[in-house]
Amino acid sequence: MKKIISEKSFNFLITFIQKFKTEIRFIFVGGWNTVFGYLVFLLFLFLLEKIFNNERQIYSLSIAFSHLISVINSFIFHKVVTFVSKQKGLELVYEFRRFFNSYIITFLLNLSLISIQVELLSLNPRIAGAISLPIVTVVTFFLLSKYAFNKT
Repeated sequence: MKKIISEKSFNFLITFIQKFKTEIRFIFVGGWNTVFGYLVFLLFLFLLEKIFNNERQIYSLSIAFSHLISVINSFIFHKVVTFVSKQKGLELVYEFRRFFNSYIITFLLNLSLISIQVELLSLNPRIAGAISLPIVTVVTFFLLSKYAFNKT
C-alpha cells in the first residue's frame, strides 16, 4: 500500500499544528464568523430594501445591525474556541469590553471601506462588502490577539 504522506511530512504537519494552534483556530473561527457576518449583512440588505429606498441608508443600517449580531457570535466563538479563555465574573465583562472596543474599530473600518467603494467607485454594496472582508479580517486578528484576549 502506497503512503499518502511521508513520515517526515506528517511530523512537520503535527509540529506546525501544535506551534500555531491558536492561529489555526482563529482561521477556522474567523472563517465561520466571516461567512456568518456576511450572510447576516445580506439578510439585512434584503429586508431593508423592502422598507427603504435610499441605498446609503440600506447598506449603513445593514452594516450596523449585522455587525452587532456578528460581534456577539464572534465573542462566543473566539472566547471558547480560539483563545480558550476562562475569564468569569467581572473579568469576563472587561474581556467583552475589550472585545467590543476592537469590533468598534473594525465596524468603523468596514463602514468606511464599503462607503468609499459604493460612493466613490460606484460598486454594488454586496461586492464592496466582499472586497472589504479580507482587510477587516486581518485587522480583527491583530486586535483580538494583541488586545482583547491578551493574557498578559
